[in-house]
Amino acid sequence: MFLTDSEISLFTSGFLPGESLEERLGLMAEPARLRAALPELHARVNTFLARTATEVRERFGGPISYASLPFEGVDWAPFDMIATDAGYRDATTAHTFREGLRAQTSQSKPFAVTEFGCTTHRGAAELGGRGDSIIEWDERARPRLTTTVTRDEEEQAKYVRELLGIYDEEGTDTAFVNTFARRDLPTSSEPGRDFDTASFGIVKILEHGRTGTTYPGLPWEPKAAFHTLAEYGRARRATTEEKTT
Repeated sequence: MFLTDSEISLFTSGFLPGESLEERLGLMAEPARLRAALPELHARVNTFLARTATEVRERFGGPISYASLPFEGVDWAPFDMIATDAGYRDATTAHTFREGLRAQTSQSKPFAVTEFGCTTHRGAAELGGRGDSIIEWDERARPRLTTTVTRDEEEQAKYVRELLGIYDEEGTDTAFVNTFARRDLPTSSEPGRDFDTASFGIVKILEHGRTGTTYPGLPWEPKAAFHTLAEYGRARRATTEEKTT
C-alpha cells in the first residue's frame, strides 16, 4: 500500500486559511470558521488528490490510498482503500466510536486506520489523540511537562488492545499504531522530566548514553504496549494458520 500523502489540509499550506501550522490548527477550535472553509477545502483537496493518484499510478503498480482527516471530505474514487488518521477514541467520541467505524467499513472499499494510539500516563485513554497536550516546547525546542502526571504503561497497553479488538469486530481491514518511538521525548527517573509520559511510542527512549537490556545496545526499552501488540499479532497469526489448515 502506497500512501500518497497524510493530513495535507493541516501540514501543507494552501488548503485551509493560515500560513503556519499553528494558524491552521487554531482553526480547529473555531467551528464556524472551519465550516465556512469546508466547501473550498473539499474542492482543493480532491483536485490535488486526483492529480496525485494519477501521477502515482504511472510509477507504482500496487494499491494506493491517502491518510485522511474526516473534515477533508475525500473522494475515494481514485483510491483502492479508504484510510483515516482519526482512529483515536477519547471521552468525547467513545459513545459514537463504533458507529463511525461502521460508516467506513460499510463502504465498497477496504478500510484502514492509519493512526491510533495512547500516551503513557494515567487518564491518557480519555484524551485519545490529545494525550500529548501535557507537553510544550520552548524556543530552543526543549520539552517541558505542563502538568504533573502519573506514568501508566498499562493504561496505554489496554487502550491499544481494546481498540484493536474493536477494529476487528467492526470489520476494519488494517490498523497502524502511533507510534514506535518518540526520540525527542526520552524517559527519566525524575517524574518531572519523564517526557515519555507524553509519548505515543510503544517503546521508551532512554536517557542520553544509556542502552537497554531487552535488546542490548539499543537506546530504548519496550513498554507494556509493545508486548501487548506482539501478543496480539501472534494470536492473530495462530488463528489465521488454524483457519487455513
